[in-house]
Amino acid sequence: MIIKKNLLIAAALFSTSSAMADEFSLGAGAVFNELPYKGYNENISAVPLISYEGDHFYVRQTAAGWIVWEDSKNEISLTAAWMPLHFDPDDNDDHAMKQLDERKASVFLGGAYYRHEHWGSLKFAVGADAMDESGGVVGELSYFHPLRMERLTLTPSVGVFYYDESFNDYYYGVSGSESRRSGLNEYAAGDSWSPYIGLSAKYQLTQSLFVNASAVYTVLPDDVKNSPMVDRDDSFVLMTGMSWRF
Repeated sequence: MIIKKNLLIAAALFSTSSAMADEFSLGAGAVFNELPYKGYNENISAVPLISYEGDHFYVRQTAAGWIVWEDSKNEISLTAAWMPLHFDPDDNDDHAMKQLDERKASVFLGGAYYRHEHWGSLKFAVGADAMDESGGVVGELSYFHPLRMERLTLTPSVGVFYYDESFNDYYYGVSGSESRRSGLNEYAAGDSWSPYIGLSAKYQLTQSLFVNASAVYTVLPDDVKNSPMVDRDDSFVLMTGMSWRF
């Protein structure tokens, strides 16, 4: 599969609702990902759903964290997040895109801060590429508010992701040698902000079995959509799945 930027966003939305201490759940789901990249037609993939909330350690889909300080309204943690973002030219249907270099996924180390109020929660997060694939820095500012009913929890959210110049240029830029091989224009991407809105739902079927769903709409910034690798100006992700709480 080529690039799964929105898989990370959808997975993050699945973890926005709060969990009780020492709660672990495991499941599986499917993602429909309407990616903006030329020559990419594989829109559906299977993903694991993993969540653990302990007193000091958590796993929230693609991110793990160690809580260094918290009280009733605040949480500060050190984080390690898997960025499932990669490009494999062999998986592309477009002849020009097949001539580009591979872009690899990476791990990002950083920190996160949550502020919880009666009107909702704020999240601030930042991470740097620990494997030095892109050498980039990413950040997030988001708001979410779980609405809990008897069996159903709805969590609307809105936020923005920041990607620095190194990150964007690695995943969306076209070097001079790539341009000569592929015929695509040479391109150097700058830093960007990507706003998104989302809605996730969690329905309790039994004491332990849950149905999950999440939808995310993202507006692509100019530094991404102006890349010759890209032929859209927005993207949409839908995820559904089931999980078992132990």
